Amino acid sequence: MGKGLIQRRLNILFIGNSHTYLHNMPRMLAELVKAANKGFVLGVRQCTGEGVSLEWHWKNPQTRETIVSEEWDAVVLQDRSGGPLENLDSFNTHTRLLDKEIKNRGAETLLFMTWPLKSRPQTLKKLAKAYTAMARDLGAKLAPVGLAWQRVAQLNPDFELYHQDGRHANPFGAYLAACVFFAVLFAESPEGLPGILLINGTKRVDLDPQKALFLQEVAFEMVSEFSPLSVSDPRNRDSVKGRLQRPTPKH
Repeated sequence: MGKGLIQRRLNILFIGNSHTYLHNMPRMLAELVKAANKGFVLGVRQCTGEGVSLEWHWKNPQTRETIVSEEWDAVVLQDRSGGPLENLDSFNTHTRLLDKEIKNRGAETLLFMTWPLKSRPQTLKKLAKAYTAMARDLGAKLAPVGLAWQRVAQLNPDFELYHQDGRHANPFGAYLAACVFFAVLFAESPEGLPGILLINGTKRVDLDPQKALFLQEVAFEMVSEFSPLSVSDPRNRDSVKGRLQRPTPKH
């Protein structure tokens, strides 16, 4: 971006819980966008609470007020990891209610598909089905983060994305989520972006170039295959598949 050129500000509100705020994943995304030099300044804001659901957010005045307080380009909705598994009706109802509020403000809804508990990988199928059906029903974009986690486990089981509690992300898992959001927002691969990110002077993630590239490629593969409306060029999907056939780095 040439010096003196005005950059457009892209404002995104993240609504969710610790799967969103841990390791400051939204700021990781903002740093990736900054490094990509795409002519955008990504402004991110969060409405989050520990363990809270989308039903909690719908009933929370602060969340509702934040949705209408600014001109958002997109609003990300992330339910409890167990939400769609334990109470699908609540997930569906409150996602629709929040989506209506978001669209009334002229913003776009982006659904954040989370990952399963490390001890219950089989539940990802149900999670993915719930988020996919809702995205199609609402005409919303979908960030298939949970499927990207699954793909990493398939390609390199030694690459750990979970925090030691087996529920949350470690910094690498948060970085992968940020890469998925980058691919969804810009319909292109985050390949080549830095694997070391500083936020307020603190190193939030430290990946060597090979490991960072691996996560970037997985992120783009899953977005291009699972969200074809976001990445429409089939040549991109083919090239990513080919690159991921090579041996992957050990963690």
